[in-house]
Order: sequence, then structure tokens, then C-alpha cells
Amino acid sequence: MADATPPPAWDRPTKPVLSFASCDPERRFGLPSGRFTTPSAFSSFLLGVAFMGFMYGVSWFARDTGFGSIVWELLTGYSGIPIPIAALSCWSIAILLLKSLKIKAQRAALRLRFMPEEAGFALTVGSADQVMNTIEAAVDEPRQFLLLNRVLDALRSIRNIGRIGDIDEMLDSAAEADEAAMDSGYTILRGFIWAIPVLGFLGTIIGLTEAISQFGGVLDAGNASVDALTSQLTLVLAGLSTAFITTGEGLVAALLIYLAQTFVRRADELLLDDCRQYALRNVVSRVRVDGAS
Repeated sequence: MADATPPPAWDRPTKPVLSFASCDPERRFGLPSGRFTTPSAFSSFLLGVAFMGFMYGVSWFARDTGFGSIVWELLTGYSGIPIPIAALSCWSIAILLLKSLKIKAQRAALRLRFMPEEAGFALTVGSADQVMNTIEAAVDEPRQFLLLNRVLDALRSIRNIGRIGDIDEMLDSAAEADEAAMDSGYTILRGFIWAIPVLGFLGTIIGLTEAISQFGGVLDAGNASVDALTSQLTLVLAGLSTAFITTGEGLVAALLIYLAQTFVRRADELLLDDCRQYALRNVVSRVRVDGAS
């Protein structure tokens, strides 16, 4: 499908060789699709709920085992703070997974060859229309692909330009707009990376409050028995456990998500760079305008 190449001749293909609906992970399952490499909030939310349900479901069935009971306590105990941490973490993982799959889907357009390979071929007003017809026939929903959307805009502008540099400037402007859109696609994720450790620190406040409250009870029970004091100190330690464990969970989750975001963002940036180079090599270098300079 994506590896197929439109015919080099000007014959209009009888059927698309690349379909957005078949390669985009959201559209494939009938879900709303975000623009280019940005997943829709609704799709990522549903996938995050599925991840969280699977994680808690497995943990619930294994809660009676030795290791399973520890995991279940880490996911549900400590004043319930791990639950929102897990919810935001699962949603973040869903966003990154969908982004990775959408980047792969967008890269399929880079394998297309939609104009003759001859060195002497030039893009003029007439040939640009033929190339656009070839793209629209060979690709289903070409405007959904970042590269093809940029190329189609450039081809439609050929009839209105006075010099070749105008096309280059237009593509640079489109690249900057795509970079801004790509960066805005990480806004929700950045908010989650900030909120997750804050939830952990909230657990710290709750845990320390509980510990201090119970420690006050220990001090008041000056003449109490050893068993009573031991019971009170156990409650103090439970509060400290909530304080430290929830903080640790929040920091570890935020760190892992941030590292994963770094790799996905790098793939996003490489896609934009490859699209820019593809447009320069296959569009700008072939444009010929009467009297252009």
C-alpha cells in the first residue's frame, strides 16, 4: 500500500495507492483523527482508559499473590493518590503511542514518487496541474498528509508566482506553521508531566499531615502501654509511607513520560526535516517560471 509508487507517466491511476483511512491509527478504528501527527484528545483519552483498565484489571486478579498484593497497594493505597497519577500516566502513554503511529503513517507519503524522474523535467503551470491530478488520484485524502498538503499548496501557487524564490519562501512559511502546530500538539502532555509530580507532592502533604497528627497522639499517651505506643507509631509510619511513596511514584512516572516524549518529539522533528528536504528536492528545484530568477 504505502510502498507502492504512482506511475511515472501522466496516466491517472485507476485507484489510490495510499489511503489515509487505512494507515492512520485513529481513522482505522473509526475514531476522530487529529491533524497530522497530533492525536485527538478523545481518541487518546479512550486509549488511556483502556490502558488503565487493563493495568488495574490485571492487578486486581493478582492482588492475592505476594507480588500482586504489593502492586495493588501501590496502585490503590496511600490515600488514593496513586489513582490519579496512574490515570494521567496512562493518558500520557496513549498520547505518545498514537503520536508514534501517526508519525509512521505520515512517513508513508515520503515514499511516493508523483512526478517523472527525468533530470530535465520542469514544473510549469501546465505540468503542475498534471502533478496535482496524479497526487489526488494516487492518494486518498492527500490533504491529511503533512507532506502532500504542503506540496499541493506549493503547486497551486506556481501560477501566481513571479520568481522561484517565492515558492521557497512559501514552503518555508508552511514549514514554520507545521512546526508550530507540532509543538502545540505537546501542550496537553506538558501539562500532565507537570501535574503528575504535583499529585505526588500532594500525597506528601497528606502523608505528613497524617504522620504529625498521629505523632501528637503518641506524645499525649505518655503513660500508655508499650503495645499502645507501638500501635500509634505504626500509624505515624503509615503516614510517612504515604508521603514518600506517592512522591516517588509521581517523580518516576513524570521522568519516564518525559524521556518517552523526548524520543517521540525527536521523531516528529525528523519528519518535519525530511518533509522540508523532500519539498526542496522535488518541487523548488524543478520549478521553472518565465522570467523567474
